[in-house]
Amino acid sequence: MQAATRPMVVAGRRIPTFREMGAWLVSEVRRTPRGLKLWYGLLGVFLAVGGVAALISIPPGWEVMGTTPQFEWGLLIVAYVFFAIITSGLCLSASLGTVFGFERFLPFEKRHAILALLSLVTAFLVIALELHYPIRMVFGAMLTPAPSSPMWWMGVFYGTYLVVLIIEVWTLFTNHPVIHKYACTACAIVAVFAPTTLGLVFGVLAAKPFWFGVFTPIQMVCTALTAGLAVLGIVFWAIDRFKLAEHANARPVAMPSIRLLMAIALVIVSVLLIRQMADALLSPTVGMREAAISLISGPLAIQFWGARVLVGLVIPAMLIAMPMTRTPWGLLGTSLAMLVGVFADRLNLVEAGQIYPRTTMAGAVSYPYAAYTPSLVEIGILVFALAFFAMAYTLAERYLPMAGGDAHVFWPWPWIKKHHDHAEPGAADHAQPGAEDAGFAEADVAEAGFAEAGFAEAGFAEADLLKRLAETTGTQETAL
Repeated sequence: MQAATRPMVVAGRRIPTFREMGAWLVSEVRRTPRGLKLWYGLLGVFLAVGGVAALISIPPGWEVMGTTPQFEWGLLIVAYVFFAIITSGLCLSASLGTVFGFERFLPFEKRHAILALLSLVTAFLVIALELHYPIRMVFGAMLTPAPSSPMWWMGVFYGTYLVVLIIEVWTLFTNHPVIHKYACTACAIVAVFAPTTLGLVFGVLAAKPFWFGVFTPIQMVCTALTAGLAVLGIVFWAIDRFKLAEHANARPVAMPSIRLLMAIALVIVSVLLIRQMADALLSPTVGMREAAISLISGPLAIQFWGARVLVGLVIPAMLIAMPMTRTPWGLLGTSLAMLVGVFADRLNLVEAGQIYPRTTMAGAVSYPYAAYTPSLVEIGILVFALAFFAMAYTLAERYLPMAGGDAHVFWPWPWIKKHHDHAEPGAADHAQPGAEDAGFAEADVAEAGFAEAGFAEAGFAEADLLKRLAETTGTQETAL
């Protein structure tokens, strides 16, 4: 006689058997909508193709990258910066609700944390493939710290960022409000310092005049906000389009808030871009003016004027400004255009900083500009990163409870109001005599969940509410 197998229990929870997991998987595949299956299939193809490129890049000694001694930073550095600043932009925009208590931004809370965590993990995957031996960097940062190096501080802040985001996501789905309050505030703080140190990695290189300067970190933070808002715009379009959790708040609350922040971010980024180009064109430093000319009329002109200016700035501004395009589809177009513009901006930054050779110490270079073309392996890794990010978030959206949001503030900001603060001033003066004695004062009705606005939505005007209160009071006085 065969003995019954005991179920495995971990932390008080029963672990399903392989047969149960297989049955669940079959059931899940059967009930998955056809459109979602096609989406999974498309992402699966991209993951497979990109995964092959990632594996090819791992063996040491294989020259599979398009970088050269003249162009040492290429497409993978651009991809790393792109995903890293998305993380910060998501936290910066969501902190308006989670930290500063603005209610219109509370729908960002759960999704921003999950998106930020996945974006940072994707950035780490890309930089790991670029560095080949990322473990050495981790041990080197711990065993031989270099506080004078911005790159060391970048590693410290982004490592801290990952830990804090994990804690925030964990507390989002568990009952730990105090820890969650600290995690939200810490994320908002690190969201500023992390892209700042990332910008300093470029900004302290005096040998690259186009990167050098205090405005490079500032542009990095502002571009991060733009990238994070673009991702949120795409996500909330999908929430409204496919009626996902909290879709009732997507169109009336979240989308107008995203458009407002997008408009502010576009103005700031545009001003910084104009300042950067004007300063470069007027600079006497060798290599600074040449880098700007390469963007305006040189080999980088198409991606600057086409992708960065037209697609990334002009088109989003028009879509936001025109009333006819203030729709979910208009927000999707704005978000996609801004995301393309942010990626082109980071690509322009990396390429323009290296395109004009100041010396011949690195060997023979093409004159007047150095040349760089991304390899198929680099493009494949970028495709893999995008597909991984999209697939991971799709699974999170489908299987995690996304409803709910709350403010977690340390300071009682004056714009944060309690529920009873929203009652109409002087409403108590209009109550019928004796209603308070009968226990049906208007304030009590509001506390019971039947505020005056709620009656109005149900078809009862204010006069009907007062009439019912009077009738109830009279009935009770007769009974007495």
